[in-house]
Amino acid sequence: MKNARYIAAGLSDADMLWLLSVGTLRSLKSGDMLVSAGKPVNEIFFVLAGSVAVRLRDGTQVARLGVGDVVGEMSFVERHSPLVSVLAEEPVEVLAIARKLILDRFEEQPVFAARFYRALAIFLSERLRETTAVVQAQAGEAQDDKDDRDARARFGRLFRRSAS
Repeated sequence: MKNARYIAAGLSDADMLWLLSVGTLRSLKSGDMLVSAGKPVNEIFFVLAGSVAVRLRDGTQVARLGVGDVVGEMSFVERHSPLVSVLAEEPVEVLAIARKLILDRFEEQPVFAARFYRALAIFLSERLRETTAVVQAQAGEAQDDKDDRDARARFGRLFRRSAS
């Protein structure tokens, strides 16, 4: 998913330029941790180059994010530590923007806050739709597998019965 389209579509050019002006460019090497599960995140990140893996505490990868994706938006909205870790799969560049700078900007320009939160809400809604579609597809595959197993078992029973 490339969620930059939701963020960019929801913000004005001036908003985007402000984010770029206050952000800090960070470079990560393959394997470097951007976000650690259970540890507070005080920034929101925009992936500019490379890709990152989103992993559960047990190491299970649940997503892969790349250029144009945003990292840390859930912690930004919820103000809770993340349940996942995010690490560089290859050399990565991100634009890191401190939470405090964004919150200060919200105080100065409430219209920016409205646009920013609306853009995040649209993105999170779309991500939920995509995740739901994946889960439904997996459930459909699981049902197909069960139907196939049931059909094989039935065939086996009928074959054994006819052979007797």
